[in-house]
Amino acid sequence: MSNGDHVALDEHLPIYLTQDYAPGYQVVVVTEKADIESENVLKRYLNDYNQKLYHTFVPESARYMSKNKLAITLGVKAAQHEWIVLTDPRCKPINNHWLEAMSHHMGSDNNMILGYANYSDDAEPFHRFEQLHTALYLLHEAQEGRAYRTNCQHLAFRKSDFMNRSGFLEYLKYSIGEYDFLVNKYGLSSPMEIATDEDTWLIENPIPKKSWQNRQVYFYEVGKHLEGGAMSRFLQGIDQIFLHLVNLLIFGVSVFAGFTSRWLLLGACVLALILTIAFRTFNAKKAIRSFGVKIPGWKLYYYECIILWQHLLTHLRYEYADKNDFISHKV
Repeated sequence: MSNGDHVALDEHLPIYLTQDYAPGYQVVVVTEKADIESENVLKRYLNDYNQKLYHTFVPESARYMSKNKLAITLGVKAAQHEWIVLTDPRCKPINNHWLEAMSHHMGSDNNMILGYANYSDDAEPFHRFEQLHTALYLLHEAQEGRAYRTNCQHLAFRKSDFMNRSGFLEYLKYSIGEYDFLVNKYGLSSPMEIATDEDTWLIENPIPKKSWQNRQVYFYEVGKHLEGGAMSRFLQGIDQIFLHLVNLLIFGVSVFAGFTSRWLLLGACVLALILTIAFRTFNAKKAIRSFGVKIPGWKLYYYECIILWQHLLTHLRYEYADKNDFISHKV
């Protein structure tokens, strides 16, 4: 947990501490030593939940490794239970049955659970659309046994698996990608489940546009160090290429029909465009409704069309980014 998250911690910690889960559980919060605001928040809750809440620090001497990965490692070591549910203070469960719902996926035959999270309704609509659009591909790949990464800060795994396989050891120098590296290292070689039933969802606070852009850019660096993912990228690419080819074909034929006064052909093109928009909007609305995302239907086709251009712009930002920003030990 980094500085500046104390407001979200104060807002969301009560719902984690009051989960309706009979077997019992422990909430472990790891902060930086200098994060006085978060420490003050935790002191208030420790008085009432001293048996359930545990607080530890990232040492100030940890300078040449990822503090986020070290924080997770310290939290895992401190945990009293086998299953670890990892998330961020900016995320909150939708109700107090979240942990119980997650526990239904903690079987004896799986070592990891990939959860779903999206931004709250007051976030930018495109941010919520892009989050779900990407998550659907990644969750599908995990369901097919090809877990690659996650764009959701919502993950469960076994403590023993993490400790026996040296945690983040080979990734400590990277300042980003905690959830991606966990899924890629442990999900590709371990039995995994996905948790998409409503009670397991997490809601994340909105983030500023610049922070959202940085999050998109960071993946391009993380992606260089992940195994697999070819099928996920292929499916997303085919979908986008097909969408834009259809649009280009309709536009090209429409221009030809207009210049040559072929009005019947022009009408057919208009009808084809209407049907294309209607079909994809219907499918998109079906998906976003099933995940509780509220976006006006008239925006969905436009958002689908600009996903490709947003990815290209993100790639351009990555090419011009200072690559030292992605590692903990600055050269």
